[in-house]
Amino acid sequence: MSAGFDSQTVRYEMSLTPDEAQAGSKKILNRGSKKLEVTIPPGSGDGTVVKLTGALKVTDGRDGDILITVRIKDAPAGVVVVDDASFTREVLQSKLPVVVDFWAPWCGPCRMIAPIMDKLSGRYSGRMKFCKINVDENPASASQFQAMSIPLLVFFKDGEEVDRSVGALPESELRFKIGQVLG
Repeated sequence: MSAGFDSQTVRYEMSLTPDEAQAGSKKILNRGSKKLEVTIPPGSGDGTVVKLTGALKVTDGRDGDILITVRIKDAPAGVVVVDDASFTREVLQSKLPVVVDFWAPWCGPCRMIAPIMDKLSGRYSGRMKFCKINVDENPASASQFQAMSIPLLVFFKDGEEVDRSVGALPESELRFKIGQVLG
């Protein structure tokens, strides 16, 4: 090997949500035609560096490491659409308190509350997570949380249900309930 080509470090940044960083996660890094699985350890913060020792041998056929700097995405404003498969991760394992709107597209009151949820998701960004789940497409979650009448808003804190409300709430009442959950 030539002197200037014996060892090198390549740097990447990888964006994670706050929940992914807190819990740890596995991500795929694409380099050329190769894919590497990257394990981000639990409790990683913004700026954490994960070193893949000798990874350039796998991707490029030469000596060198890959350094990945973790970047934490701000909690997105907006309502997160969840389903039976993602409910536990997005709602029950969330580090933030969560309000889940159990809804269906044919439900008039559900359509009335949707813009209020959108608006408040921006107002409480980073403090409260807003989710919605279609009861027709996700019968397991609808059954588990007894969503017999919709819209049903279920409030969670630390993975536990702390409150629920049936029907389209006015914005002021929903803000009041969120304030109670946030303490």
